[in-house]
This record gives sequence, structure tokens and C-alpha cells, in this order.
Amino acid sequence: MRINKYIALNLPTSRRKADNLIETGQVLVNGKITEVGYIVNSKDQIFVNGKKILDNKKHEYYRFYKPKGYVCSHNKQGNAPTIFELIEKDYLKFGGRLDKDSEGLMLLSTDGEWLDNIFHSKNKVEKTYKVTLTHKIDHNKKVRTNINHDGQLLRISKIKVLNTYSYLVTLTSGKNQEIRRIFRFNKLKIRELKREKIGKYNLNNMSKGQMSKIEV
Repeated sequence: MRINKYIALNLPTSRRKADNLIETGQVLVNGKITEVGYIVNSKDQIFVNGKKILDNKKHEYYRFYKPKGYVCSHNKQGNAPTIFELIEKDYLKFGGRLDKDSEGLMLLSTDGEWLDNIFHSKNKVEKTYKVTLTHKIDHNKKVRTNINHDGQLLRISKIKVLNTYSYLVTLTSGKNQEIRRIFRFNKLKIRELKREKIGKYNLNNMSKGQMSKIEV
């Protein structure tokens, strides 16, 4: 396994940031400064900033109900609070980033590979959202669910009218603000966006800000 992937799977960081750590000499493999692209195995001893990385054999897995107004980041961004101010387990990695104005289900774990398998677009895991508009739904207007925007193909897999103001929307991809961009294209103004389900995991009766352990 490449060293940057190993670090990203076992620390709350990305592969790109892992490469930066390697390039600046902060990563040692078996006592020696390593280089980007180096291949490691289970016998190697890997240190980042003097601290040994332990391959997490017993991983932790959680559902989390992200409230509106919180940012999905390990680092503070402006005045907005981060989700880790609620979670208080900043060693966890997260999957299924939601923007600050959205709420709903996220998955968190020490197991980065598990998260990658769920959220990589090639696996087409369904994510279901409740989208509430600021105005009543016009049943005579057809919503375009496939658009090209800024060089990207955006696609809603399924859409269903729930009530006078709300749709149930399903995605199998996960591009940045995909639903908001599609609805904006259709001149539909969103009041609330809430993710209710990711694959087999759902919110059930969780409260905003609550985290619940799951068995995998």
C-alpha cells in the first residue's frame, strides 16, 4: 500500500495532506525519512511527527445527525462551528460531507477504507434526501434531473413528491452541492435539505447532534 494511503486510513487526514507531511520530512518508515509513493506493508514501523501509527484492527463506526449551521471539517473555518465541537472525537474520519446549510445523516469511523467503499461514486450506494422548498410544488412543471453544470454531469437517480412543499430525492453520486445545483438550475428554491439515508443506514429517531454506534 502507498504510504500516503496508509496514513490517510489511520489518521484523520487526506492523502494530499499525507503527501505534504512526507515531503516535509515528517514521516519516518523504519527510522528513515521516506518519500512520496513509497510502498509499505504490515511489518513496517511508521512514525508521523514522532508518533507511531498503529494499524486500527478494532475500528469504530458511527452514525451522526449533523445539524444545520455546522461545517464538516477537522479545522475551524471562520466563525462557523465544526461538527467535531459536537462529536468530541476528532480522531474520527467522516464520509458524506454535508454543506453548512444542510443537515442529516453522516457516517464516521476510524476505518477510512470502509468510508471510501460507501462513498466512492463507482459503488453507486444510494443516498436519500428530503428537499423542502420555500414555495409550493408546481405539479405542471417537470424537474430536469440530469444537467451539465461547470463541466460536470449532475444526476438525480430518483425523485418523488412527498407533499405540497417537499420531494424525496435519491443520489448515487456525490458531487459538491449536487442537489442544490440541480434545483437551482430548475429555479426551485430550497428551504431545507436533509439527508435521511445512506445505503442501509438511516437516521431513525436520532436527535440533531446525536451520534450512535453501529455494528458493521
